Amino acid sequence: MNQLYILTGSPGSGKTAMLAELSKRGFPIVDEPARRVLLQQRLIDGEGVYDKNPFLFKELMLSRMLYDYESAPKFDLVFFDRGLPDLIAYSKCFNLDIGSELKASHTNRYNPTVFFAPAWEQIYINDEERTLTFDAAQVFENDLDRRMQNWDIN
Repeated sequence: MNQLYILTGSPGSGKTAMLAELSKRGFPIVDEPARRVLLQQRLIDGEGVYDKNPFLFKELMLSRMLYDYESAPKFDLVFFDRGLPDLIAYSKCFNLDIGSELKASHTNRYNPTVFFAPAWEQIYINDEERTLTFDAAQVFENDLDRRMQNWDIN
């Protein structure tokens, strides 16, 4: 059985903290691609950030996610901070074509059990990468939740 699990949900809902705890307990985790892409692009003053070039940002995240998926051990339990289906929701937020993301999501499958962290206002914090208001994060969460419930993950 596929042991690649997605932990997804609202921005700022505690996913990263949950994954850090899983990592401390010895479980392999894959960090969120958006934060890694943003960090790399900002270090080089690159164009691949959502507020400069959303299409390039999406393509860089897709490339990172495919690499992460291919690099993950297929027979070990692995937790991903977001998965390929999340990128479809990101693309919809930016009004971008989702053809590549759909194909990648159908080709690279995860375990059908998805862990979903809901918006939690008491812990929501903006930072350099998370600039959405809490209300905007809830809108994203609702769209993502709807997509995940109707998505054939496995």
